[in-house]
Amino acid sequence: MAEGDAPDTEPTLVERWLQDQQQWQRTLFTYLDSMMKNDEFLMHMGNAMRGSLLAGKPYPTAAPPPATPPADDAATADRLDKVLFALRELQGQVQDVLMTLDEMRGLRGVASAKGRATPAPTKKKPARAKRTASGARKTGKRRTRS
Repeated sequence: MAEGDAPDTEPTLVERWLQDQQQWQRTLFTYLDSMMKNDEFLMHMGNAMRGSLLAGKPYPTAAPPPATPPADDAATADRLDKVLFALRELQGQVQDVLMTLDEMRGLRGVASAKGRATPAPTKKKPARAKRTASGARKTGKRRTRS
């Protein structure tokens, strides 16, 4: 018999191995295709990839949502409103004091200008000590010989 005349012969060991490998590849690709549509799988895969980049650091995860919202939320908001109101009230009082001081300063300057020809006295800044070329401090006082 010639090679072409051979009836259905059983595949060789290598051919069966190749067919098995192709079947495993199809199975794997089918599974991966289905998993690529699963958001949870993608999240875990992203965490694993990020974890390998972080080199041993723990995966960053979102904080779990609180089981129940705090019951005293309204009470806390009420206390916060009271504190803010008190702060605004204090701010207004301080502003009033500052405006009164400005008016008093302005009136004193106007009164002294009307009464005298010189403006109201101002505080002089203390003289700064000057340094000489050698680095020693030089004050405004002169030394006298005794």
